[in-house]
Amino acid sequence: MSKKKELLRRAYVVLAMLVLVAILLVGSTVRISVIERSTWTAKGDSTKLEFVDIEPDRGNIYSHDGRLLATSVPFFDLHMDLNSEPMTDRIFVAHVDSLSIYLSQYVFKNESAGNVRRRLVRSRKAGNRYFLIKKDATYNELTQVKNFPLIRLGKYKGGLIVERKSRRLKPFKSLASRTIGLDRENAQSVGLEDTFDAFLRGAVGKRLMQRVGNGVWIPVHDLSEIQPERGQDIVTNLDMRMQDICQTALQEALIRHDADFGLVVMMEVETGAIRAMVNLDGGTSGGQYRERYNHAVADATEPGSTFKLASMMALLEDGFVDITDSVDINHGRAKFGRRVMQDAHWRKETTVSLQRAFEISSNVGIAKVVDDYYGVGDNAGKFLKQLKRFGLHEKTGIEIRGEGAPEIKDTDHPKWNRHMTLPWMAHGYELEVTPLQTLAFYNAVANDGKKMKPFLVSTIKLGTKVIKEFNPQELRSKIASRSTIAKAKELLEGVVENGTGRNIKSSHYTFAGKSGTTKLEYWVKGQNKYQASFVGYFPAENPKYSCIVMVTNPKKDGYYGGTVAGPVFKEIADRCMGTDVSLMAFNNNPKTDILETLPYFEVGYAPDLLKVLREVDLEFVQKTTNDWVVTLPAEEEGGLVVKNRNIDPDLVPNVVGMGLRDAIFILENMGLKVKINGSGKVKDQSLAPGTKLKNQKILLYLG
Repeated sequence: MSKKKELLRRAYVVLAMLVLVAILLVGSTVRISVIERSTWTAKGDSTKLEFVDIEPDRGNIYSHDGRLLATSVPFFDLHMDLNSEPMTDRIFVAHVDSLSIYLSQYVFKNESAGNVRRRLVRSRKAGNRYFLIKKDATYNELTQVKNFPLIRLGKYKGGLIVERKSRRLKPFKSLASRTIGLDRENAQSVGLEDTFDAFLRGAVGKRLMQRVGNGVWIPVHDLSEIQPERGQDIVTNLDMRMQDICQTALQEALIRHDADFGLVVMMEVETGAIRAMVNLDGGTSGGQYRERYNHAVADATEPGSTFKLASMMALLEDGFVDITDSVDINHGRAKFGRRVMQDAHWRKETTVSLQRAFEISSNVGIAKVVDDYYGVGDNAGKFLKQLKRFGLHEKTGIEIRGEGAPEIKDTDHPKWNRHMTLPWMAHGYELEVTPLQTLAFYNAVANDGKKMKPFLVSTIKLGTKVIKEFNPQELRSKIASRSTIAKAKELLEGVVENGTGRNIKSSHYTFAGKSGTTKLEYWVKGQNKYQASFVGYFPAENPKYSCIVMVTNPKKDGYYGGTVAGPVFKEIADRCMGTDVSLMAFNNNPKTDILETLPYFEVGYAPDLLKVLREVDLEFVQKTTNDWVVTLPAEEEGGLVVKNRNIDPDLVPNVVGMGLRDAIFILENMGLKVKINGSGKVKDQSLAPGTKLKNQKILLYLG
């Protein structure tokens, strides 16, 4: 019995010991996981290392004359590791007072030096290794902070942690904004930023980081760090002077006609280099027009009467007609199949020459002759073959992604109607092309039949080293015979001399082109939306530039291409003919035109303005060597006088009379936030010149 009791006693002892051990284990688990959790987590964090990416500087985008269009501006988040090992208590105590004074004076301006010191001491005692000094500091602010007491002892003893980031900026703001594009992390990039991303983005670097608790990581400075490689630079064909001319002219027209949106593309005839591309949309806050979508490249729409040139050239190439042949326009009304076609206006004439029908943009005249020759037998195929020879069925291949695909129906298309399709195609309906594709076709006519690929980028560079060059590219060596091209030019010149473009004819130089008026959504009863366009080239006798203007849904003061888009084309051509030295020989009165365009340069950047005055051989007296000047009529000497426009770095400047580009450049570089009302050059400003600068907002009134 006693032996049995002894065994039970021993079992109870073992059980008690097991229970005690279990209690100790549970207690230790609770202590470690709950009571001492933060301590052990911090110790675990201090041993966790990880390599992270260092984003490189993105390459710049330049205009063809070296102006900066897009750049990455660096910003810095500044922190302090107040518990770095080399920062001993002796070092900290010796410098904390003077550091607090500097931080209070230059960073925490609304906080006393005493309060800053208390925060620094508290943070050091709490083991803070990521004390925030400033977020989004500029490079100048970073340089200033690096010279503060304690911090200037170096990155180890001073504890400064610099996290570099960048922000993409466009110095010319809205000019060519959509063409330049956007580089976006969480959405599809667009424009040149997207197409050339592989060149612009550079190579990512690597940095070893240590986690110090609460999700905070600090850099470990060692030899394993791999520095990022800066991206390559893109040099475009864009000319910002022309871009500004085109945007200003278009914006004024959009406002005047209360249009939904509009576009301008300007191209060099011989090379296909795009010198300006403007896309302005309405519907934005404040009633302003902004670049939001590249209509010029992406929108394939029915072109309307600008397509009549292709119809006439097809007829000429096939030898069916000559421009002196006659056509019965029946006062501008005819029936094809079940549909009635009308000209824009009733015509008193019944029979006119084909050239005259083209000049007055007779829908009936062009449709009748196309139907007469191509609407019999299998001849429709000949018409389509000629359109394809012109390259109108193909994309241009411009670098920007998203080019709209042209649509030209074949005879086996399910919607082909043998009575109605040809007549409507003849004057620009039942087919679709983009504005850029239309311009490329007209540019080929101006270029004596050679069709060039429109292109935006000329060079990719790394520093001064050229990585890649993009040369002019020929799409088709000859879209038509020499005879047809000569007659096409005669037709286009006739439009400006005697037809729908005669209201924009210049007495100083010649240009050629065709107006277009497209009715939109014509299948909707009661719909009265139109698209006005004008496409052509100048000077007519030796074309240097081709240009297309399109204005969609003008709601005031007309909707015809000749009265809405045509004046925009002429204003652009006037300014180019008056300021481009290479075109002076084709201008009968260049100095008059130049003087008429000088308000555009009246106040501005001296090197730009003086260069223009010298190149066009205008008499002027220069009375300043400053960067910013104003040109005024010289009362005694005649000609012009160039005087100083004083810019005091501590006072709000006078930007009245400046172009928007120059005004924004000056004001934003002085720390002012700029808002704009209207279009054109600066007529007035909300802050009086001479007001002390305090990082204010300024409203510019344009006109």
